[in-house]
Amino acid sequence: ILSRRSYKIFDGRPIGDEELDTILTAGLYAPTGMNGQPWHFTVVKSKEMLQKIGDVMKKLPRPAPPPGMTPPPGPMETDPMRNAPVLIIVSGRESHPTNFEDCCLAMENMFIAAASLGIASGWVHAIVKDFFNHPEGMALKPWLVPEGYVVRAAAFFGYPGPYVKDRGPRKGTISYV
Repeated sequence: ILSRRSYKIFDGRPIGDEELDTILTAGLYAPTGMNGQPWHFTVVKSKEMLQKIGDVMKKLPRPAPPPGMTPPPGPMETDPMRNAPVLIIVSGRESHPTNFEDCCLAMENMFIAAASLGIASGWVHAIVKDFFNHPEGMALKPWLVPEGYVVRAAAFFGYPGPYVKDRGPRKGTISYV
């Protein structure tokens, strides 16, 4: 858990079916409110679909990085798919009251499972926030999101690429009462 981090660039090597199944199974065993299991995992491995998604992502507005943070150099500017062989989109059943939390917990389980297998992962907020607001993204929605579901999490999975920035130790605020 402590070694898991978000990767921005991947080397493109495919993930084996057994490893991918382990990652997905970990997602299925995440905590879920009222045991509702309101999630649906869409696993995108098709190079053609990844290319279509990437083409739409190139057209999305890219927010400026927060102060003190610089975007990684290289392929991310020209390849929004980051050379990742797998994209997993987690959608939640709209009618379930804890679908947002449950889907995020499922993705976190997948992140940790991937890290335990030496597979890198990286959150893709543009898919959650902006992708389906674009007309070309909406055209892909029937293949990526089941009817009655809303996208809650999306991430790339693959083996780490050449650019890995050390983020240093985690800092935060902890209060004991």
